Amino acid sequence: MAAITMRNIVKKYGDGFPAVNDVSLDIADGEFVILVGPSGCGKSTLLRMIVGLEDITSGDMLIGDERVNDKQPRDRNLAMVFQNYALYPHLTVFENIAFPLRLSGKHSDEEIRKLVTEAADTLELGEHLDRKPANLSGGQRQRVAMGRAIVRNADAFLFDEPLSNLDAKLRGQMRTEILRLQRRLGVTTVYVTHDQTEAMTLGDRVAVLKKGMLQQVASPRELYDQPVNLFVAGFIGSPPMNFVPARVNGNEIELPFVTVPLRDEWRGAVEDGELYIAGIRPGAFEDAEFVDTDKASRGVTFDVEIDVTEWLGNEQYAFVPFEATPEISAQLAELANELDSEQLRHQLCVELDPLSRVRSGDKATLWLDAERLHLFDPHSGDNLTRVVPERSREERGPESGGRHAATTG
Repeated sequence: MAAITMRNIVKKYGDGFPAVNDVSLDIADGEFVILVGPSGCGKSTLLRMIVGLEDITSGDMLIGDERVNDKQPRDRNLAMVFQNYALYPHLTVFENIAFPLRLSGKHSDEEIRKLVTEAADTLELGEHLDRKPANLSGGQRQRVAMGRAIVRNADAFLFDEPLSNLDAKLRGQMRTEILRLQRRLGVTTVYVTHDQTEAMTLGDRVAVLKKGMLQQVASPRELYDQPVNLFVAGFIGSPPMNFVPARVNGNEIELPFVTVPLRDEWRGAVEDGELYIAGIRPGAFEDAEFVDTDKASRGVTFDVEIDVTEWLGNEQYAFVPFEATPEISAQLAELANELDSEQLRHQLCVELDPLSRVRSGDKATLWLDAERLHLFDPHSGDNLTRVVPERSREERGPESGGRHAATTG
């Protein structure tokens, strides 16, 4: 096992565009780190630079204490699991798993059989060792690819969207298997995905990338509760965070549908009369009928007309349209080039109690937990009301907004 250290990593292709732009990240020995972001953000390119399949334009890549920029992939002792499994169709499961051991030429047949059998037992593949990949299910093929990785006793595992080709149910099962395997082996693991469910359920820490730049590195809970900017706030969470225009007016924050008190600790971060973007998770809303008296004192209530509801059994969501004032709408139009059009919609997504009988077209009274509001700068996108947990300060040092906020993790 080994730590992985990236220092100011840059990858430019022929046109000079940086696919990865000045990324610095420390991955501790035995840590499970997720690289997540939209398509084209540079996460797979970064993974391929770790393993040596892509050249590094500038910066330093260290595995353990050794700089590996000029080392060939075979000399880095890393194991990679690909999205398409990359199995040899003419070989049995046994021979697919044994392939890297035979290629190294360092093991006897007896040692190979012992190592392959141990890996197969770990992955519950013992009864399939004589079968060919074509006769296996998608989940079994993925386990064979994982067996080929773990049999090598590598310093780190690298996963490049390994579950993308599986159906939803099987993805859930394989997530659990991958996490259990990593915990059992304690091997440093870097996992690339665009699926935030995988990111939030698997990683010790998650690194969020956008256009080749690292936005934030934190635990899944911290990413969800304290996103560093608008992009992270909108990317992490399903359903995504609601973004609505907000104006500070004295001791209050005026939203299009209700006014909430301005928290004392926010006064130094915002200016009176200025326009901001308020971020509100769907779970910050509730049907007022289900809010107890003690909890109600922390928030505010307001009346709405429900447009559409989605009942999913154990959870329910309602969509509520709203309108900004003409003045605020004009200001938002001026910011169109700075704000993602998908970030500002004229409707709220609200999480309701699954027992709520509110349905499409109904009038309802909603409650908003005013303490779960975020305020973002509409120009820079920075979260002005973000609170950095004390644990993060102690373990990872001070953080500030933007891509340098978490470059050292």
